[in-house]
Amino acid sequence: MPILNKLKLLTNKSFIKNKRLVRIRNFFFRLLDIRPRDEWDYYPFLGWLFSRRLAMAAVVVISVFCFSFLWSLKPDAAKSDNPYKAYKYDALMLKFATGKVQILGKSGYTAYIGDMEKGTVKGNGTLYEPQGNIVYDGAFDANAFNGLGKYYENSRLKYEGSFKDNLYEGEGKLYRGNEALWYEGSFHLGRMSGDGILYDAFQTPVYRGRFQDDGIVYQDLIGKGTAEVSQMYTGARQIVIADGVYEVYMKDIDAIYFGDDAGNTLDEEFHVKGIYVLQPYIYLNGTVIEDIPQIRECLGEPVYEGNTFLEAEDDIALNKVCELRGEQIRYKKSEYRETQVYDDVSEVREFDKAYQVYIYMYENDGIVYTFFCKDKDAGFDFYRMEA
Repeated sequence: MPILNKLKLLTNKSFIKNKRLVRIRNFFFRLLDIRPRDEWDYYPFLGWLFSRRLAMAAVVVISVFCFSFLWSLKPDAAKSDNPYKAYKYDALMLKFATGKVQILGKSGYTAYIGDMEKGTVKGNGTLYEPQGNIVYDGAFDANAFNGLGKYYENSRLKYEGSFKDNLYEGEGKLYRGNEALWYEGSFHLGRMSGDGILYDAFQTPVYRGRFQDDGIVYQDLIGKGTAEVSQMYTGARQIVIADGVYEVYMKDIDAIYFGDDAGNTLDEEFHVKGIYVLQPYIYLNGTVIEDIPQIRECLGEPVYEGNTFLEAEDDIALNKVCELRGEQIRYKKSEYRETQVYDDVSEVREFDKAYQVYIYMYENDGIVYTFFCKDKDAGFDFYRMEA
């Protein structure tokens, strides 16, 4: 009977639980009993004596704290709807992660799903906004967009192609707000630079040529014949003949090129003498410039400045700018009489020869720039380039 009773006691759950608790309690009592009893309870160090039990207790407490901290930072797959390990954006363990992961933002939203290597975002992945919209989907390296990928704005595709350090670099495609193709070609430092194709709102090619700093290199048209220009610009156009000068308005790129009568050339082909850019800004040295003081800083002093009367071709360009920008323009329209010859061809027979504006003329790299201003040191509304 004593043996049977002993076996019952040893197999009793309450007895086992209490026995364990007693042992654990006694262990911590002994552990926390840091009072030294003899000289062997000390560590000598540089003439000082440190309690062995106190040092051991400190090591245990620190170890428990560290283990608890690391446990709190472990990947939490329960917070994710995908099979990847989930880390908070500031988690210590994220700095050592390798493979497919999910990174959670400060508010707990999914910020990134994709590859990592030794704590660095590298490989293919997807970056998200707090609202869940995709920002970028493609290749990463060194925690940045590097390689082929797609960039989105307001859930709409903005760009697809090659990236370098978060900037458009190499070959790619740029889209409008409705995801219609706008530009296809070369990029450098996030801007359209190099050979490319420009598309209209219907995704029809309208211009093939060279771009720089997001702008068309209009001077490439100067000196070319009409046949070659027609291959470069294929958009809507309107021809205006005035005082022996032919002008062609290129609606889709906000420019007008002009030249003399083809009968005066050896090959009897109309050649581009110059071009008007119907924009109140210009790209120079990688900077958008909108006023004369900025141009003076970039190009120095003008070769000429002062009031001048407009020629027939200037009148046409000024009136076209007035039509494009309406009340935003600083000028009033020049008065001239225009006769429609064909649907896309008109002739100006009389124009206002007394119309005055203030101009600044600069010469740079063989190109003469003329900026048309309402007043001195005011902003310009359009400019002309000619060789």
